[in-house]
Amino acid sequence: MHALLRRPTILLCLALLATGCISHKKSRQAMEMAPMEDHVVVGYDASGSPLYANESAGDAVGENRLMVWTGDLTLETADVANAADRAIAIAHRSGGYLESRSDSTYSGTTLKLRIPAQAFTNAIGALETLGDVAGRRLSSEDVTEPYVDVEARLKNKLVLRDRLRQLLDQATEVKDILAIETELNRVQGDVDSMEARLKSLKGRVDYAALHLHLRPKELKPRKILGPLGYLFKGLFWTVEKLFVIRE
Repeated sequence: MHALLRRPTILLCLALLATGCISHKKSRQAMEMAPMEDHVVVGYDASGSPLYANESAGDAVGENRLMVWTGDLTLETADVANAADRAIAIAHRSGGYLESRSDSTYSGTTLKLRIPAQAFTNAIGALETLGDVAGRRLSSEDVTEPYVDVEARLKNKLVLRDRLRQLLDQATEVKDILAIETELNRVQGDVDSMEARLKSLKGRVDYAALHLHLRPKELKPRKILGPLGYLFKGLFWTVEKLFVIRE
């Protein structure tokens, strides 16, 4: 008798959880679409509350914006191999590391270096001493709002996961257990995906990415004179000597 009463209760809880998730999505979409005195939703804070254009995500996390820095630096050097070794050493001294390397006999070497964001500028200055700068480009991306949004959705998913686990502990019928486990696996998949997303964003913020292109410095080709060339060169030398005034 208790099992018969408990099963509808569990199924009702699952339905309410699913309805809650759907209503949360609908209410969130409605808040984004509804006019609110010219306030535009630009993100959500850690509690899931909407952030408007005049209340950016940065207000929720303080003045520290989450910036992703990337750069491309092209250097011309007489010794590509030596410059590559020194560049890797500079990255290590800065607290960074070599992520990938590509070598070519003709085009030189390309290094992808990961350097702590706080040491990025100084590291670039040190790298520029390894050769002649042929190209330089730096760019940044503000990922504060995506990070805060994923963080808020993750928090909601964790609460839902805990509720499902409680229901699973209370379930006695096989059908109920299977239904709860199916939903729990789906929610856990969402949690894993969001945690991986946050980890990726955090890694990109903490370590700037620099693509360093080292190419061999072009040497001026030596002119090879033909017979007439040597004749005119000798004639020019003779004429030059004739007009030299000896003291």
